[in-house]
Amino acid sequence: MKCIDTTYFVDLIRRPSAIRTITQELDKEGVHATTVFNVYEALFGAYAIKDEEKREKAKDKLKKSISRMKVLDFDYTDAVRAAELGGTLAHKGKQVGADAIIAAIAINKGCEAVVTRNEEHFRWIEEISGLKAEIY
Repeated sequence: MKCIDTTYFVDLIRRPSAIRTITQELDKEGVHATTVFNVYEALFGAYAIKDEEKREKAKDKLKKSISRMKVLDFDYTDAVRAAELGGTLAHKGKQVGADAIIAAIAINKGCEAVVTRNEEHFRWIEEISGLKAEIY
């Protein structure tokens, strides 16, 4: 199982052609996941769209896509792991922000990789955790 990052959902709305190939590959592999935090980030962006028609279309498209995935919750063990990942990287001068939360949830829930366009943050996380960064 792979964890789908927010960048995928942003591209689903803004640049669908950018995810066409990775979407076909993911569909062949079976069911994948995303985190509650990714759901929040993606839908926050949709709700912030000023044009009502575009906002409703984006919300519907995101909800349909997310409904086909397993949504991974955030719990105490994830918070501890996120603090470890984020703190370790911060100590090295590398700031990843909330991506540490996404990575911790993915690791603790058994994901093999994070599918993302955010190469820098997730490569740093990969170096210290072993969670693969699948960059598209």
